[in-house]
Amino acid sequence: MKESDIDKLLSSIFSNDNSLNIREMFNEKLETLNVSKTKVLSLLKIDKDVFEQIINGTAKQPNLIHIIKIADFLNIPINKFIEVVLKNQSVENISSIEKAKNATFLLNNFDVKILTKFGFFKSKSNTDDLVNKVLSFFGFKSIKDYELELDKPLYSSVKRNFSDKMKDFWIKSAFQTFKIIDNPNDYDRNRLKDLIVKVKPYSQDLENGLFTVCKALYNIGVTVVFQDYLTTTQIKGATFIINDKPCIVLTNFGKIYPTLWFTLLHELHHVLFDFDLIKNNSFHLTGDADLFLIEEKADSFARNFYMSEEKFHFIKKYIKNPYIVSKFAYENEIHISMVYSFFTWYQDKIYSKKYYGAFKEFYPDYKVSLKKLSPLSWKEDSIKTAGERIKKILEIR
Repeated sequence: MKESDIDKLLSSIFSNDNSLNIREMFNEKLETLNVSKTKVLSLLKIDKDVFEQIINGTAKQPNLIHIIKIADFLNIPINKFIEVVLKNQSVENISSIEKAKNATFLLNNFDVKILTKFGFFKSKSNTDDLVNKVLSFFGFKSIKDYELELDKPLYSSVKRNFSDKMKDFWIKSAFQTFKIIDNPNDYDRNRLKDLIVKVKPYSQDLENGLFTVCKALYNIGVTVVFQDYLTTTQIKGATFIINDKPCIVLTNFGKIYPTLWFTLLHELHHVLFDFDLIKNNSFHLTGDADLFLIEEKADSFARNFYMSEEKFHFIKKYIKNPYIVSKFAYENEIHISMVYSFFTWYQDKIYSKKYYGAFKEFYPDYKVSLKKLSPLSWKEDSIKTAGERIKKILEIR
């Protein structure tokens, strides 16, 4: 029996369809065949008490072989008969089935241990508490709603990897946030091209730069949100296409200010040049090994946008002179930390020299730039609350 068949079977337990009365059908079959109940049960090798327990729902663990025998005798499809047997179970048994279904849902979709460590789940919560937390966070009333609203649209074109539970959780959190925000503005590619060339100077404004750019992007149909980085996912950013509109997620990967701006341009490159490819797959994660080529192009685009290799070769001679570096950053309309960040990358890439950890005093607190944009945290009460808050922020005039 396929997993989808089992899901349908279990969901039917709690429906109000009581179209089959097994006892009546059994008695009618006895009359039709003109045979006694005792004779039939003897031929089927089913004890009378066991038969009664199966029919009235008191059997704690109904024997599958007996169920198949009775279904075959009554000429009822086995799935349909199991469905009726399950409906007739005692409240205690149905509760046990529901708890098992909840446990399966959690095991398939969530790494409870890691999510507890991140503060999403509370320690010592029982299965019902964990499921209720998930449904409350994503804004659904049932597991069925969760699966219909998230699994179907996200994985209709992409094979889902059930072993990547934290990545799956991250993706679904972002997707649901965008659904709540529901950007009303039409996406305009030409306006995005015009806007991108104006982005660079805003990196110099630590407190308001990202805030201003994200609002401008929102007004042309591109929604940008921030989610806390989950260390187990390796996701730096992502681009979704929802209702034909680009939606970008940035994280605090690396926890440095220049990375926020680099990732933003990286994702905007995907929006401009990989829109149809991403649309066919629903989303694209930065660093996806299956799409290595478009990742390289996006990285190159972002690097050249802020500081080309030619500019690196100029500034490397003066990198220890803060005055010249500051002047260089100002003339190139970028924050000074970005000069040091790209210098570090080029030194490693071209000369295999490691400067990571150097120039720390020139890197500002990245959190200042995100404060007004209210990043989604895994300790939020719900995505609905966070999404509505972010929407209000982006629509401030």
